[in-house]
Amino acid sequence: MLVFNPLNANYPEPVNSYQEEVFDFCLQWKLGKKEFLFHTSGSTGKPKPIYLSRLAMIESANMTRDWLNLQEGDNILLCLPIEYIAGAMMLVRALVLKLNIVLVEPSQNPLESIKKPINIHLASFVTTQWSTILQSNANLFTLFSEVKGILIGGSELTSSVELLTKEIQLPIFQTYGMTETSSHIAFRLISSEDTIYQCLKSVEIKLNDQGCLCINSPGTLNQWIETNDVAELIHENQFSLLGRKDFVINSGGRKIHPELIEKSCQSFFAQHSIFFKIFAYGLHDDFYGQKLVLFIETKDEFVFQLQLLDYLKLNLESWEVPKQFIVLPEFLCTKSGKIDQPNTLTLYLNNL
Repeated sequence: MLVFNPLNANYPEPVNSYQEEVFDFCLQWKLGKKEFLFHTSGSTGKPKPIYLSRLAMIESANMTRDWLNLQEGDNILLCLPIEYIAGAMMLVRALVLKLNIVLVEPSQNPLESIKKPINIHLASFVTTQWSTILQSNANLFTLFSEVKGILIGGSELTSSVELLTKEIQLPIFQTYGMTETSSHIAFRLISSEDTIYQCLKSVEIKLNDQGCLCINSPGTLNQWIETNDVAELIHENQFSLLGRKDFVINSGGRKIHPELIEKSCQSFFAQHSIFFKIFAYGLHDDFYGQKLVLFIETKDEFVFQLQLLDYLKLNLESWEVPKQFIVLPEFLCTKSGKIDQPNTLTLYLNNL
């Protein structure tokens, strides 16, 4: 763990490559670099390079300041890779808003590396980190008693993890955003009972002809960005997510959002206090066109198949029930912690 002010003239000697990357980014920023290269997460395909302007990131940092009332001198926890937007924007917020950085090398449970008492006012985790932190039974209030926001991003929480999170009396938010929007543009308070996202101030949203969310915000320099996320507009600044357009499965003429099937499965797991990584996918099929299957990660036999099948038949339409369960000992993951579906699928097909 290292605590430092990124606006200081001199930094300590780096002890690992992560600290070198962080210090180099800060130096480039202070030298006035106008544009920064990032890559998308790669969960739906090959990561794409995206250049973001300094001004867009400054605007995004100011939006977060206004949302969470961040103040000069607040401590923020940085424990994410900075080649992705979530980690880089924690740095930018510190540089723009004059915040102190609590720097911890990325790991599944970064809190284990914090050995000294410190009040953290802002933290950001990917879902796999947050799940690991909860399973560790760490006393979160020793670090977060004055926290203004714990941000969870990258992918939706599973039902079981969300239930555990709801029990924690802290401001914990699931955020929505992407590289193109310079990080989050909307949030939902996990302790609330609904799954509706609230946009940050000055963010505009609409749907395109395919029902996908479009975003206009200071973090996009007031340019409209089209996403691949199919959404439902609840209000002019509120929306709920249905799934990704590029994940939609066309099975026998029925369009199926795999995310909805995954949520139903996770609800079953939560009721039985079990946890499995899963993803629904449409495999090529001569009869259906695409056959809905459910991939399950476990090194052991999946003994809940019949119970899960009965549950899904009761809670889903008949065409939304997976035609097959496929058990794999391990899923491949991207650097940002998301399930790498394309490469996991390729590995499975190559081993048939």
